[in-house]
Amino acid sequence: MVNLIVEALPAVYLCCDALIVAEDVASAMRFQNEKRRREHLAWRRIVRRELGAGAHIDYNDVGAPVVDVEDRWISVAHGGESVAVAIADKPVGVDIESLDRDFDRVAPRYMTEAEIALSDDKRWACFVWCAKEAMYKLYGRRGVELRGELMVDSFDSESMTLYGSMADMAQAVVKISLYDDDIVVAVATYR
Repeated sequence: MVNLIVEALPAVYLCCDALIVAEDVASAMRFQNEKRRREHLAWRRIVRRELGAGAHIDYNDVGAPVVDVEDRWISVAHGGESVAVAIADKPVGVDIESLDRDFDRVAPRYMTEAEIALSDDKRWACFVWCAKEAMYKLYGRRGVELRGELMVDSFDSESMTLYGSMADMAQAVVKISLYDDDIVVAVATYR
C-alpha cells in the first residue's frame, strides 16, 4: 500500500512546530536558499507526522532519503510551491511537476519515438517526465539515461497508469495523479 501526501509549501515554519525536530533544522541549514529549506522541512514534517516524531531520517548510497521504521520506504519530491511524499510498505519513487513547464520542447531528450506515440494527450510529455523521474528514484541507480535506459512501455489512459522498465530490473507501475488541475504527481512501484 502507498500513502501519497501532496501539500503546498508553508510560507514559513514556526520555531515551536512540534513535528520539526533539531535534526531537521540542522539538516535544513545546509541549504543557502530559503525555499530549499522550506521544501526540506516540509517533507520531513510530513514524514514525522505520518511515521512518528521519533522516526530517524537518513540517506542511502545514492542520496535518497530512508527511514528507520521497519517495512517502510519513502520517496520525496518538490516542485513549484508543492511537496509530495510517498510512504509505502515496499520500495517507491515519486515525482511532482507543474504543467506550466514546457516539456514538449525537451521531450526528444528523454522520450523515444515509441514513447511519444503512446498518447496524444497534451500533458503526455509531462506525464512521461514525471514517470521516468519516479522510476529513477524507485530503481535507485545513479547516472541512468532517461531516454536510453528508462523506458515507458505502455499507458492505460483510463486508469492513468504507465508501465515502464529499466534494463534488467523488474517492471514498474506508475500511477499519475492530478492536483488542482496543474500539478502532476507520479508514484512508481514494482509490478
